[in-house]
Amino acid sequence: MNLSQLALAIAERFAIPEAQAKQIVAFTFGKITETLKSGRRVYFRDFGAFTKRIRPGKWVRHPKTGKMIWIPPGPAVRFGAAPALLGAIALRKPRQPSRRKRRD
Repeated sequence: MNLSQLALAIAERFAIPEAQAKQIVAFTFGKITETLKSGRRVYFRDFGAFTKRIRPGKWVRHPKTGKMIWIPPGPAVRFGAAPALLGAIALRKPRQPSRRKRRD
């Protein structure tokens, strides 16, 4: 699903013009971006959380030349899925943890 498909689904579901739905989607993603830029976490219950982190710099080997090159540190976004989302997309029911018998 891409941005246009999401806007179209919103427009159809809520009977609003597609242009207005695109504005809503753009505004939503803009607010998420602003929040991550300020260093705060974005969390949606039963969906997951987005967090900003700084990826450390590292030395890597260039595949063609074999020379070592430095990749500088930079921002990255990490997404952690909520258990409800993982359960919703699972192909089978999640396994219940087994109860171990205590040995006294």
